[in-house]
Amino acid sequence: MRLLLACLLCIAPALHAAVPTVATLPVEPLIETGRDGQHLNFDLVFSNDSDRALELTGIEATLFDREGRFFSQRRLDQNGDSTTMSLATLPNRTLPAKGRLVVFNPFPEFEKATWLGDLRYVATFRPAGDEKADEQRVEIRVAPRAFVPHTALRFPLDGDVFVHDGHDFLAHHRRLDITGGMTTHFNITSNFMRYAHDFTIADAQGKLFRTDGATPEDWYGYGTPIHATGDGVVMEMHDGMRDNRKGGPPPFTQDEIMKNLRLFLGNHVVIDHGNGEYSLFAHMKQGSVRVKPGQRVRAGEVIGQMGMSGDAFLVHLHYQLQSGAGFQEGLPAYFHDVQVQTGAGWSAPYTGPVDSGDLVKH
Repeated sequence: MRLLLACLLCIAPALHAAVPTVATLPVEPLIETGRDGQHLNFDLVFSNDSDRALELTGIEATLFDREGRFFSQRRLDQNGDSTTMSLATLPNRTLPAKGRLVVFNPFPEFEKATWLGDLRYVATFRPAGDEKADEQRVEIRVAPRAFVPHTALRFPLDGDVFVHDGHDFLAHHRRLDITGGMTTHFNITSNFMRYAHDFTIADAQGKLFRTDGATPEDWYGYGTPIHATGDGVVMEMHDGMRDNRKGGPPPFTQDEIMKNLRLFLGNHVVIDHGNGEYSLFAHMKQGSVRVKPGQRVRAGEVIGQMGMSGDAFLVHLHYQLQSGAGFQEGLPAYFHDVQVQTGAGWSAPYTGPVDSGDLVKH
């Protein structure tokens, strides 16, 4: 689907700052279909070429049907005072002079029946500190496409698994700011962990370790076998990094990670599924990785064990599906035949994503 971009819908007086521009990240946003609805996980990136900072004053999303007629609209604005206005749910609303502002799409969830093929986002800005100035309006037309996976993904762990962190609206995986210091240093222009998961093992009370968690061995998940999620070829692996300790620093310095960002993955494996989809397994147990680059693996094959290596503060498996072997855009992971605990038993098996807070099995 093509992206329709229309900017500069009003002409600001010459004394005002130039109207900003806007783009989506990724360029073609994906529709992720979950068990309860549809999700739009993308960012709006605003750019300001002027010498004056701008303040975001409002943002709205309008949905159009297949004939181009409006049928729904959502907005964040300044109604109410400075603490109760809905726009205050966006923590950063300043677009720097000669800079960029990333806004994580604030309207991410829709019913399954809603058509999401034509959306218009409109944002308004005002020169920072000048409440009397006229607002400047910028808009973008977005045509998201439904993600259709090529790889039949097997869930990477057996037994009951707790999704400690997923990729929902509040999850840290989703909130990667490409204008930040680390991302700009490495020239990262996409969110490689947009659809990532942190899988853990918990007891019946939701506790992740037996006593105080001081050593990796005290965590329930430590050493849990990790299975390949699909057939493919191992593109990359690393083993030998020691596992962390709870509350302790990782085994590398800030200077070292600024030279090699992949240190934060710890012991890890990347599998190429051969169709533009790659699986990344990170933070594995030291000495547990069983595969080598170039090795062909089958779905379900044990490739290593859950650990606490790299930039990890708990024993877990970080898993993500992505569009390249490096730091390319993330992709939704649709696992086959998974079940979610509802509190009244397990759901019927389904194929689709899992997310933060879920207790799942396959």
